[in-house]
Amino acid sequence: MALFKKNNPQSGLTGVGLHGHGASVVRVRRSAGAPPCVTVCEFRSWIDGEDRGKALGRLAGEYGLKRSRCTTALDPGEYNLLLTEAPEVPDEELRAAIRWRIKDIVDFPIQNATIELFELPGERVPGRPRSVYAVAARSDAIQRRVDLLTASGINLDVVDIPELAQRNLAALLPQDARGVVMLSFSRASGLITITRQGEIYLSRSLDVGLEQLQAGALLSELLDRIVLELQRSLDYYDSYFRLAPVTDLVLVPLPAEIPGLLEHLNANLSVTATVMEPEQVLDFEVAVPPAQFYDCLWTLGVALRQEMSVP
Repeated sequence: MALFKKNNPQSGLTGVGLHGHGASVVRVRRSAGAPPCVTVCEFRSWIDGEDRGKALGRLAGEYGLKRSRCTTALDPGEYNLLLTEAPEVPDEELRAAIRWRIKDIVDFPIQNATIELFELPGERVPGRPRSVYAVAARSDAIQRRVDLLTASGINLDVVDIPELAQRNLAALLPQDARGVVMLSFSRASGLITITRQGEIYLSRSLDVGLEQLQAGALLSELLDRIVLELQRSLDYYDSYFRLAPVTDLVLVPLPAEIPGLLEHLNANLSVTATVMEPEQVLDFEVAVPPAQFYDCLWTLGVALRQEMSVP
């Protein structure tokens, strides 16, 4: 899935992340037979009053981003990810048909949307129509991102979304071979994905974020809400796909431990919950403290992207 993609033969990707509190750069080198190698993992806070284009320009110069294939992820408010039935039309007509189908669901005018699709994997069930995930992104948001990064000297090749960045992280895990739930938290929200063999089967967003969990107020209630959404996700996966149940949940590392989170997951779900250990699935040429890894998480995820076909 690439909302914006240029035809560039150079291999490897450098992720560039734009955040409310700063910018991140992650470069991944891939070699046959070896884990992906993180050669750059940098986060820079915005300086008060400084033009962001100038700040990005400095990063571009330091890391040679004009000569790199670069990728970035949209913010959650800039797109809708929708699971919908695929009409029985030729593949070349599918985007247009999906655009018409979702026009009353997206929260912005459909004529202003860029549409990308990826098919729901798994064995087809007789009598059940195939389903696709539709990414409806705000075209003006994509263009703003493209304009800002390009003007800053960054060779932007791909625009992606956090759900697929998380899929890329989950694909590194040995548990992904049989299916794995991955749970992550941004500052304001959470994200659940279920993946298997590098394919995303389910994605669900949470209205619980790291800041709420760290605040400590009503923590037990928040943990119960997280468990409820995870159980709904597992139930859907079990009922919709003809596959063995998922038995592992992996929590993406947080900058600081949330007391009782892992214990609550293990006590209330029929899966084994553990915390991802990045050094077991990635090689690092640079030291990355936990807080920096957290700030660079989605940037790493999009930098791990490998080319995939879409309808």
